[in-house]
Amino acid sequence: MIGKLWYLIGEGIRSLWRTRLPTLGSTLTIALTLVIFGGAYIVLSNLDRATRRLQTQYRIDVFFNPLLNNQEAFQVYQQLKNVEGIASTEFISKEHAADIFKREFGEDVTEVLGTNPLNTGAIVLVARGYRTARRINRIADEIANVHNVDDVAYRGELVRLLERYLQFAVYSGLALGVIVLLGAVFLVSNTIKLSIYAKRNMIDILYLLGATRKFIRFPFLVEGALQGLIGSVFAFAVVVGLLDVVNYVLEQFVLYRVIRPPYLSMGLAIMGIALGLIGSSRGIRKFLNPKALQTAR
Repeated sequence: MIGKLWYLIGEGIRSLWRTRLPTLGSTLTIALTLVIFGGAYIVLSNLDRATRRLQTQYRIDVFFNPLLNNQEAFQVYQQLKNVEGIASTEFISKEHAADIFKREFGEDVTEVLGTNPLNTGAIVLVARGYRTARRINRIADEIANVHNVDDVAYRGELVRLLERYLQFAVYSGLALGVIVLLGAVFLVSNTIKLSIYAKRNMIDILYLLGATRKFIRFPFLVEGALQGLIGSVFAFAVVVGLLDVVNYVLEQFVLYRVIRPPYLSMGLAIMGIALGLIGSSRGIRKFLNPKALQTAR
């Protein structure tokens, strides 16, 4: 049993060598497909990471009516806690606002102006389940409608921009990936057909000797799987190389590195083998039967 298995695997490997040029074409197409999917996965995972980092630090700054004293402002602040989607709040008194001003600008506002004109206010952190542009907008609008709230400031446009880019990357990557994926399946299928045609005499003999279809099919499935595996190795090398180049360029300008997602190599290998098996199965189904072989003659 083991000897038969090794024979079938060996036949699949030898078929790769017999159809070198078609195999190279289909393998490179699989590699290109995986490079596109791998690159899209890296972009999406890093965009998602950046969005989550912004959302984790996301806050809404609320400014109350400047005519209110601390006690009146605190009563307004208590109303903010009734707004749905808020994780936590912090009250900013006039004194606290003056301390923040001094920390940021190095000047004591009371000494400079002779009085403290800074508004009382609050810092609002959005709950985890509400950290999307649409929900943050709703929360900000609801806070702005609270009586004696003078202004609401938040970086909602940045989150909206990231979400827009994330959606664009998803749809563009999927569209391009599907097109190249279909091309890869087509090329693998044609390569398997060439292998079948080159071995048509031997296949006829095997049929006459009573070989089962599974026995004849197996080497071609091995051939397709190997094409996918080799393509995934090429793709992983290209993706890692491009990632190193991008990180080198980024380090010259910003303190940011593109992170390689976990299990990237395993994912590319599984996807490559799956592509190879799908393509080879398609070629076998359409071409590997006695009638098709007789027609090919």
